[in-house]
Amino acid sequence: MFQPLSEQKEATIYQYRLVRKIPFTAGFIRYYYSSGVLLAISLLIADPLPAVISLVTGVFLIPFLHAVVIRMALLRRRSLESISSRWQWRRDLPFPGYMPVLPIELSVFQRLQLHTLWIGICSIAALYPWTEITFLIGYLIIHLWLQAPLVYALIRLHNEKRDGVLKLPFEEPFFSYYHR
Repeated sequence: MFQPLSEQKEATIYQYRLVRKIPFTAGFIRYYYSSGVLLAISLLIADPLPAVISLVTGVFLIPFLHAVVIRMALLRRRSLESISSRWQWRRDLPFPGYMPVLPIELSVFQRLQLHTLWIGICSIAALYPWTEITFLIGYLIIHLWLQAPLVYALIRLHNEKRDGVLKLPFEEPFFSYYHR
């Protein structure tokens, strides 16, 4: 009787029951910002000029890499989520980058974020023969720092049913997980 969200053409979020909210409290946000600042400062102390260059270029290149990985995975899947109007660029921390605007199935979101995490690490590691180690560390810091809140949410939702729906925060400071 129940179909997964991907098979339902007319499903709305109102057909689902809120199961769980994953809050991003003010303490979590402060810890997130301070960890990013401390990592950047430690890299700047170790090797100032390459660190500045890697951090400045990484702020633009790493979110672009995330968007490319997500778009490639969605196009490969040829799913309803691959429609570009469902995804938009965000500038707000702690979730900058290419994010879904509408609710997304949890299994799709988990797969996309794990692809982004591992392909990002592998792409940065592939630059090892040609770039200085400070650049690699800077890119890796930015990549992991941008992925940290999303991985935190995935860990918190690990035991939930994968055919549920995840609504990402645009105005609210939490993730909302819905299930039928």
